[in-house]
Amino acid sequence: MVTNSSADFIPLNPFMGFDSLDALAVLSVNGLINSKPAQGTLKGLLAINGSRRRVTVSGSLLGEIAAQIGGSLVGLFTPSTVDLYHVPEGAYIVINGFFPVCVKPDTPKAVTVLEEMSPESLLAMLTRSDVARGTLVGQETFNGRPVKHYLIDGDTFLAAAKKSSDPQLRAFAEGLWSAEDAHLYVDAQGGYPVAFSGGYSGAYEPLKFAGVFEVQIELTGVNTNTPVQLPPSCDNPIAM
Repeated sequence: MVTNSSADFIPLNPFMGFDSLDALAVLSVNGLINSKPAQGTLKGLLAINGSRRRVTVSGSLLGEIAAQIGGSLVGLFTPSTVDLYHVPEGAYIVINGFFPVCVKPDTPKAVTVLEEMSPESLLAMLTRSDVARGTLVGQETFNGRPVKHYLIDGDTFLAAAKKSSDPQLRAFAEGLWSAEDAHLYVDAQGGYPVAFSGGYSGAYEPLKFAGVFEVQIELTGVNTNTPVQLPPSCDNPIAM
C-alpha cells in the first residue's frame, strides 16, 4: 500500500466535454455470479460523437450480462457482442449473435446495467474529486502521450468512497471488502484522466458478482468523430 497517508488532491479536468471520444474498459473477475463460480472478462468499447453514443460489450462473461438485460429472449441466442445505443431517437440494445436483435427497453433497468459498466461511467466514478487522492509517481509516456502517473492508496480510496455524495460510487464502495492501490494516468497538458487500473475484492452489483476483480480503463481517442449510427435491425425493434 502507499505509505504516504497524507495523499494529495489530484487535479483533474473532466473529459466529458469533448465533442467525441473513444474509450476501452476491461473487467476481469474470479468469484461467483448469481452464486455460481465464474472466471473471465468483460470488455466495453465506448464511442461518443456529439449526442450519440454506443457501448459495445463483449467477452467470456457476456452471456451473464445478456441474460440480465434480455431475460428469456436472449436464451434463444449465443451473443457475440451486445451494443447499447443512446441516440436522439432513444435508447436501444442490440444483441448480436447468429443474427442481430434490436430491443427498445421500456424500463431503465436493462440500460442501467450496461451504462454502469461503460468506460465513461467507470472512469468518471473512480476519479471523482472526493476520491482523487494520491501520490505523484512521475512524468511518463502512455501510448505516446505525455502523462502524469499517480498512485491512489486503496484504503484511502475506500474510506472516501463510502462517504461520497455520489450514490453510484457509494454503492460501489459499500459492496467492497478491500481495494488495492490503483494507478491513474493524467494527460500532462489537458489534465484529464487517460487511463486507470485497480484491483478490488467484494461484490459488484451490476454483474451480480462477488469475489476478486480488476478494472482497466483507457481513453483511446479524443475528437476522433467515430460514426455512431443505429443498425438496420433497429428499424423495427422489439419492445421490452
